Amino acid sequence: MKKILGAKLIIIPYYSKTGNHLTKKKIPKFIHNCVRCGQYCSKNKGVPIYFDDISRWRENGTLTSISKYIGMDMSNGFPKLILEPNENEQGCPVYDSENKNCQIFHDMPLNCQAYPLGYNGEKYFITDQKCQGLGKGDVSLGKLKIQKKASKDAFDAKKESETVVPLMYSIIMGNLVEQSKKAMENMSEEQKEQIDNIVKENE
Repeated sequence: MKKILGAKLIIIPYYSKTGNHLTKKKIPKFIHNCVRCGQYCSKNKGVPIYFDDISRWRENGTLTSISKYIGMDMSNGFPKLILEPNENEQGCPVYDSENKNCQIFHDMPLNCQAYPLGYNGEKYFITDQKCQGLGKGDVSLGKLKIQKKASKDAFDAKKESETVVPLMYSIIMGNLVEQSKKAMENMSEEQKEQIDNIVKENE
């Protein structure tokens, strides 16, 4: 039995005997149990969310309480939906750092359900090697299947959002530009001059 460290996820290949034949199998040794350390929840700069999350929250009535935290991250040049930290704060806005408790634990974003297991369309990998819950306790086959499914679901939802969000953003921005043009056309020369002066002051 040989341990191989591949894609940041330990895989143990072994041979099992079936009748007179040896069959090669691989068992992923992914062990993770949340220890409520709050490391990711309290320090991230915006939790990624996807359209699937928003649709699910809308259907179960959770969206009303979460919508005020939904923002847009443009740091990489492409618009992405996130749960945005409150002003001058960091960490997930629905994480109670005092009690180390997620306020939507029963219906977390797909990204959080999968954490710290990622999926890239071909194989699984650890997204955060510093996660304090890695290697803690044991993981049943049933729990492993749930975790792997969450990772795949998050991967699929991310791909969809990466296509749809920029498209919607460009449509919205296009409409805003068009509305601005129409508003400018209806402005008096004095109003246009006031706007020009404000722009120059902020340059």
